[in-house]
Amino acid sequence: ARRGEIAFGTVDSWLIWQLTGGKVHATDATNAARTLIYDIGRGAWDADICALLDIPMALLPEVRDSADDFGVTRADLFGREIPILGVAGDQQAATVGQACFRPGMMKSTYGTGCFALLNTGGQMVPSKNRLLTTIAYRLNGQTTYALEGSIFIAGAVVQWLRDGLKIIRE
Repeated sequence: ARRGEIAFGTVDSWLIWQLTGGKVHATDATNAARTLIYDIGRGAWDADICALLDIPMALLPEVRDSADDFGVTRADLFGREIPILGVAGDQQAATVGQACFRPGMMKSTYGTGCFALLNTGGQMVPSKNRLLTTIAYRLNGQTTYALEGSIFIAGAVVQWLRDGLKIIRE
């Protein structure tokens, strides 16, 4: 790591690296926030946490807006270069997809888990009820925050009740 022979990132930064043939090592703010070494208030990697964990900051991806230029794919992958112009984490992408753009708006998705995000606008709101303060998206250099609540096995427990305990027929 200290010799610069490796890179660190989330799955999106690995995909961008692969798709661009190693030309771009970047992520967006929503994915950077999930690493717990990104200061969501300052909008930057946290040098103190990186030092504490002995993570060389040079191996971290550049953090860009959720809608930004992430380079182009290698031409040999799809017959031509295709621009990569947007990146967002799972629940954050659902927040954008459900047009949760104004403070006070909330999106809720159900699948294996259940996730609710409340748009708090440009203000980081600390939770009084054990929710996660996170980044909803960053556009044009402006961060929009959210409070997130997660039930990681909501849909899976219904499947277990149906298939495992057989107390639900359909």
